[in-house]
Amino acid sequence: MKIADIGNSELDFRQTGEARLQEICSRFELENASYAHIDKHHNVVHGCTTFPAEWVRHYVDNDLVLIDPLIRFGAAMIAPIDWAVFDDQREHAPLFDAARKFGVGQHGLSIPVINPFGERGVFTVTSNLRRSDWDALVGSMLPALRHEAQVLHLLALDVIDTVFNFPTDALSDQEMDVLKMLASGLIPSVVAGQTGLSSRMVHALTSSIVTKLKCRTTEQAVARAVSTGILKWTDFFADPVAELADVEGQTLCGGIVRWSGRSHELITFEDGRTVRNLDSFQAVQVQEIAKDFNLDAERILEELGPNRDQCVWIRHL
Repeated sequence: MKIADIGNSELDFRQTGEARLQEICSRFELENASYAHIDKHHNVVHGCTTFPAEWVRHYVDNDLVLIDPLIRFGAAMIAPIDWAVFDDQREHAPLFDAARKFGVGQHGLSIPVINPFGERGVFTVTSNLRRSDWDALVGSMLPALRHEAQVLHLLALDVIDTVFNFPTDALSDQEMDVLKMLASGLIPSVVAGQTGLSSRMVHALTSSIVTKLKCRTTEQAVARAVSTGILKWTDFFADPVAELADVEGQTLCGGIVRWSGRSHELITFEDGRTVRNLDSFQAVQVQEIAKDFNLDAERILEELGPNRDQCVWIRHL
């Protein structure tokens, strides 16, 4: 087990997590707080903390994660762990004595957290109150701390799932086809009609997709598939056949897709990706494109706003 930095993600968990931890400390008058996500799959611990920087360096430099009972028990227990239980254990007491000397806090409580898919984490808070006052504080704030543990756990999972992408082979070919159509906005009954599957089968495949992507709703599954790279725009559709470019802006402005070989549809992008090389695109009259793909020329003009020559730049896929 090792400690990893996930601060290079688009949503910086160290910053967002630490900000929430600081707010928790202020609200409950705590000394410090931390959250550690235990990733058994990658054999790594991700986290954020308000602990003193000197203690964090000492902890990392000496690989204390390998002997930290909070990590070991947090990966297996569900009940809160009061640090006092380790004070008389010769194996673990030195670790907590050192933490106190570094200013982490005299008393500590660690709350294991687990989500429905088995991912685990440990939320910890510390205090310098007298023992009796600490016990009373724990009794009054424990329900709220359990809630905060869940919030931090979900925040961490959103970031980690973006950094460590889901395996692309996690979904079957049928599931990928259904996911692409759902991502494009088709309702299940239309998906059934396009794929030739029964409505019951589409429902079963959708449920499987949501479960595999560790989400609660179809919308969340689509968003996660896009954010993790499982889906690209060309994957949203059964058969993308062409891309359209804005030559002046050098961006992708739209595309043409074919639905199960039956019909074509024009799609447009508000913020398309940059096209660095336009050599593969060619200027074609809107009327010609409309004829080739059986599209409405007026709609193409309205959606894309071609130049005064009524041409669009197209690349066949």
